[in-house]
Amino acid sequence: MKATTALSAFALGALAACGGSPAPSPQPQSQPQSEAEAPKLPANGAFIGRVWVSATPGAALGTILVFLPDGTLLMDSCFETFRLSKWGVAGDHLRWLEDTIPIEAAVSVHGKDELRLDVAGRDEEQVYISASVPYVCPDMPR
Repeated sequence: MKATTALSAFALGALAACGGSPAPSPQPQSQPQSEAEAPKLPANGAFIGRVWVSATPGAALGTILVFLPDGTLLMDSCFETFRLSKWGVAGDHLRWLEDTIPIEAAVSVHGKDELRLDVAGRDEEQVYISASVPYVCPDMPR
């Protein structure tokens, strides 16, 4: 239970520390970029700043994703080491790195509580649901 409490405290601390507004990205031109030229976020950005828990069969128990507004992606599960990566928008897809491997996924939000990632090169869509608070990792199977 101490590991679960420590993990929860870490995740909450990471979310609180990164909760500020994102730093503006450098502009190659001296003129400000118009809203029409700015990259559009997939799913209108409705997935950003929320904790998403995997509902995909076969995923590690308690797998979570948090796309933070500053471009940091927090990935964790109840029984694996957490990962922090940078994420960004590539057209109508998201991109991030996992162990130097670029990952690209189409993202869609269904209702207000379901996130779907169609990861390039994988046969099935990954499904996540919005985490409810409080959330406790499930017990490890024996």
